[in-house]
Amino acid sequence: MNLIRGLVFNLFYTASIAFFGLYLSVVAPLVPKSKRHILFNGWPATVSYLLKIICGIRYEVEGLENRPNTPVVIVANHQSSWETLILYSILAPLCTVLKKELTYIPVFGWALYWAQPIAIDRSKKATALKEILRQGQERLKSGLSVMIFPEGTRVPANETKPHMPGGAMLAVKAGAPILPVVHNAGAHWPAHKISKKPGVIKVKIGQPIDASGMSPKQLNKQLEEWINREKNLLPK
Repeated sequence: MNLIRGLVFNLFYTASIAFFGLYLSVVAPLVPKSKRHILFNGWPATVSYLLKIICGIRYEVEGLENRPNTPVVIVANHQSSWETLILYSILAPLCTVLKKELTYIPVFGWALYWAQPIAIDRSKKATALKEILRQGQERLKSGLSVMIFPEGTRVPANETKPHMPGGAMLAVKAGAPILPVVHNAGAHWPAHKISKKPGVIKVKIGQPIDASGMSPKQLNKQLEEWINREKNLLPK
């Protein structure tokens, strides 16, 4: 049954990519940058609705009161495609750090471009980090939060992976607070699998961390420990 749910969902999900990709590619350039996140929220809302009615998957958020009203660096664990969409909706306005290759995908990539992502070439680590720091500071100054998945790739709920320091370095350099987030989306929308498991995806937003007076190494270690600890407390 979970496989059938996943197959049906994937049909509608693919259709939503085509629809919103074309729609956003046409409409987003006509809307001021400061208002574009309102347009882009339509896609996460649609995907969340499809997950609920087709797969029986909904989500609950703990700690919304910790979300600042000013731009922050958001650091979250990465388990699924779910968080790339739904966290955008929960914590907008923001931009994400993502693989440059994603912007080359027809229709989908066109829409991504207008969401002002920080697109990096992961094969060039030194250049990629410079771009995160340069573009990240620009986005923060423009009023957008920056969301980074420090694991660099999707990691199953029962596994851990060392965190890359880009998010901590950006927060320290920009003098911006850093907002830690954990979730267990992989328990219901596992990476690289069609099956979807009904249930509730739990999201926990931690308290913002003041990066002033901390080194990137210290901050990254603190974030990694918090995310791994809190992640292990969530249902798997």
